[in-house]
Amino acid sequence: MESNSALTPREKEVVDLLRRGFSNKAIAAHLGVGLDTARRHVSRVKQKTGVRSVIALPGGDLPDHPGWLERLDLGGVHLSPAESRVLRLLCHGRGSKDIARLLQISPRTVDKHREHLLDKFSCKSTRQLVAWIAGQYAKCGMANSSGES
Repeated sequence: MESNSALTPREKEVVDLLRRGFSNKAIAAHLGVGLDTARRHVSRVKQKTGVRSVIALPGGDLPDHPGWLERLDLGGVHLSPAESRVLRLLCHGRGSKDIARLLQISPRTVDKHREHLLDKFSCKSTRQLVAWIAGQYAKCGMANSSGES
């Protein structure tokens, strides 16, 4: 993600809400603006930060190397290897078609794994799920560890 220096104060507030997993509707309610206004703010944030998907915002600090997800406290939730692979890619803002190409599976299979992940973590959206995972990563101390590869 590029620097936030070009963001307005309102857009910085929107970034914070997105990182916390807020939906466009929740952002509108929190800011006291209409849904269309919230969508415009989110669109400008995407343009200015260079992210393909706002889902990538909370996961921006997550590592690319395998193994980090398995070290998190997932609250007793058991993930299949396939769900773990899909979740790692979701956390980096990848869409279903992109994940399907990378994992050489059907986009419908990716959507099914996403559905199972949302159910297992009691999340209403992928945005909310990725924000929760990013929060767990921040709590675990791996981000502050030196020598991680």
